[in-house]
Amino acid sequence: MKVLIYGVGLAGRQVYKEMKNKVQVIGFLDSDPDKKGRVITDGLLCLGGPDCLSEVDFDQIQITSLFFREIKKALLESQIPEEKITVNLPEEPISEFRNSWLSCYAKLLKDTQYAVAEGGVFQGGFAKFLNRTFPHSKLYLFDTFQGFDKRDVDYEKTNYSFGLEEHQFANTSVDIVLSKMEHPENVVIKKGFFPETAEGVDEKFCFVHLDFDLYLPILEGLRFFYPKMVEGAAILIHDYYNIGLPGVKDAIEDYEKEIGRSLYKLPIGDDQSIAIIKDSRAL
Repeated sequence: MKVLIYGVGLAGRQVYKEMKNKVQVIGFLDSDPDKKGRVITDGLLCLGGPDCLSEVDFDQIQITSLFFREIKKALLESQIPEEKITVNLPEEPISEFRNSWLSCYAKLLKDTQYAVAEGGVFQGGFAKFLNRTFPHSKLYLFDTFQGFDKRDVDYEKTNYSFGLEEHQFANTSVDIVLSKMEHPENVVIKKGFFPETAEGVDEKFCFVHLDFDLYLPILEGLRFFYPKMVEGAAILIHDYYNIGLPGVKDAIEDYEKEIGRSLYKLPIGDDQSIAIIKDSRAL
């Protein structure tokens, strides 16, 4: 069977690993024109979006994006038979790039006792790695644990072409997350609407991961955490390169306008995340 994987991000690459020895994966698809022609993994190229399919011999397309409804609609409009389209979403993709980067970053801090935090926890896959990597640090976990909040979703629907749903990522709980922690005594759960749940938190942070996906919580995350970061520490923001979630990049740009200068930004190599380094001396 000749299979195309729609989505070149973390989920697409994970699906590829799971199926590469079972079927013949012949390439990747993505609607981002900047990805066309790029080698994704094992020499396989991103062939483009639905418009390229008339020239490709394939048996099945596996959609690995959260925006699968819009993608499936575009494929059907391109006369792709519905029986050739399958949605395949990993429950919680694991980023080897991100984990490796964080492990190396943590070595610079040795046995720091400064706090760490994550905003947008879902089922705790990355929080588990944070808890293990910073065994002496208090770990703050901010999430509704019920999916996106309606207030954030309403903003996205008003300002962007929003393809996710209000209760996306709702299949989680505090118990699921805590069950994965190696040092649960260090974990502080902040359940509810951010930034309301940050009230009263007065710590210095050496690392923060913002994976809120949406404009308002990313902006509020920068407003809250950046002043509290130790000099030289990193805020890692997921989905910076995700064209389906433009509010992430907009939030960073708007925060830069608020503080009147550019932030020091550094890609980490996963094609998803940007690291913002705290530098009070920057112009």
